Amino acid sequence: MKPGYNKILLMKLTTKLIVLLFSVILSLFFLSYFSNSIAKRDANTSEPLILAMHEPNQITKCTLNQWFNPAINDEEGVRLLKNCSHCHMAGYKEWINDKHSMSQSNPFFLSIYSGTDKEGNENIAPGFRLDHPKQNGNCILCHNPEAALDNNFDIDLRNAENTNGISCNFCHKIESIDKNHLKQGVRGLTISRVCKGQKEIGFGPLNDLVESTDIVEFKYNPIYKESLYCAKCHDGFQGNTQIYSTFTEWLNSPAKKQGIQCQSCHMPVREHTAKKIHIVDNPDVKSKLRPYYQLHSHSFLTNNPHKFRKTFLDLKIKVKVKNNILKVTAKVINKNTGHSFPTGSPMRNALLVLEVKDENNNKLELIKGPQLPVYAGSLKGKPGRLFAKILSETSNQYAQTHGEDGIRFRKTAGTLGIPAQQWWNIFILSDTRIKALKNDISIYEFFIEPHRKISVTAKLIWRNTWPGLAKVKEFIIKEETLIEKTLLL
Repeated sequence: MKPGYNKILLMKLTTKLIVLLFSVILSLFFLSYFSNSIAKRDANTSEPLILAMHEPNQITKCTLNQWFNPAINDEEGVRLLKNCSHCHMAGYKEWINDKHSMSQSNPFFLSIYSGTDKEGNENIAPGFRLDHPKQNGNCILCHNPEAALDNNFDIDLRNAENTNGISCNFCHKIESIDKNHLKQGVRGLTISRVCKGQKEIGFGPLNDLVESTDIVEFKYNPIYKESLYCAKCHDGFQGNTQIYSTFTEWLNSPAKKQGIQCQSCHMPVREHTAKKIHIVDNPDVKSKLRPYYQLHSHSFLTNNPHKFRKTFLDLKIKVKVKNNILKVTAKVINKNTGHSFPTGSPMRNALLVLEVKDENNNKLELIKGPQLPVYAGSLKGKPGRLFAKILSETSNQYAQTHGEDGIRFRKTAGTLGIPAQQWWNIFILSDTRIKALKNDISIYEFFIEPHRKISVTAKLIWRNTWPGLAKVKEFIIKEETLIEKTLLL
């Protein structure tokens, strides 16, 4: 062994011990400082201490930045350039007129949740809170995800202060999607929120973002181009029963096989005459001049939902007369490659209604063929077909745990043409909706007298809910005649 080796080894060990001791002292100092800061913050403010996800697998304790109102009249948003309409007025106008902005404030939805009618009168079944007065339910996970995150996923929707629904601020903070279907709504999303004083983060589908500022950092995220982005609030289960199935329908559709995503139809390129445009429509804010096809609409049913629905449907009728019997064949075609018609909430339904008259305007009697059921409201019994997902309750035992109003409602719901409610213990009684790129063919027979002029009219009607339910809640049903065709004989 060389002379002095022990001395050198001793010096190295001493140095390591000094560094280790200094690190421990420094860590204890910062831990003490952080704890005292927390205590002072708790003593001086009522703002909550929340876990915020910044990067994957990194969680930090802090007071989060508030959700900003997309509207231009939000003063703090204007000052900090954080309200969306300050830079994207065209997109804001599309969003504010779309159902996403109304998901929390929709009066009909709130009446179903609360058990009220249009005027706010209480104890008007059906109502989730009538059946479960001590539970808030999970509606908040999709109808107001910001309030869900701020209240540990459990808040009475009627008491939610934030009424922006599914806002720009929320949607552009989605970092990743959990593919586990049991994690519904915002529970299945990773949301990037930052602590106060830190730069905001926003995600989008463009991979050459240059519009970041000192306040907001924009990041590219390919998930914004995929149907999976929509899955958490467009698929939903009650127990083992899949109530909402639009994303699942897409997974099994021709669109999926062709690589067509939800955004392809529901966020089309915004119409422009110029070949290059600014995504930011505020001239005072610097932005990049981009090809027009990079700017997409945020009206998810377009500015004309009626026209949008009609685009993907067709109705054909043909007739044949033999031995005084008029035979009518009706064919409803779903040209949509991505999902069934209708889709979404099981309250949405569509009807094919057939009407045959003679030259004196007398309706001819149906002698053979399908008739509309009680769910069709005033059209019950008329020749036609109902396209809908009908829910039914598995047993009355579950109902006995509910309030008297809920129990009474069950006894009359069927006669009123109102299927089981989605929060009940349910199963799918029938599903007659038309799948993607499929059609429905129905045949009808009428007796006609010889030498009479006959008119055959077929209508395809879309409704946002059941007529019986709208009547109970005192709302005017939203009804659209999508296609109407008449043949003269």
